[in-house]
Amino acid sequence: MSKDLGVDYDYLYTIKHDLKTVRREFKSCSSHQEDMHDEYGSYFVSSAMDEFTSNWNDHRKELLKNIEGVGKLVEQSIENFEKLDKELAESNKRKKK
Repeated sequence: MSKDLGVDYDYLYTIKHDLKTVRREFKSCSSHQEDMHDEYGSYFVSSAMDEFTSNWNDHRKELLKNIEGVGKLVEQSIENFEKLDKELAESNKRKKK
């Protein structure tokens, strides 16, 4: 039983675009923790928020690296599927001659 492979290019390009958007947001978000110290009113709250922010920055860097990796995989998938489509189309044209 033969199954045809279908590739939804629109979906792949949407994923590529969305990953770029997420990557841009992750890169541009920065900590405004220092601006908020007076707002917390408590050393303990301020200290906890500092720890959270520091933790978030470390994890954000790791997430950003993963997002970039997935983005590269999606781009490579698009390139490979388009190349395969072209090769199969050319092969099919030769067979029909």
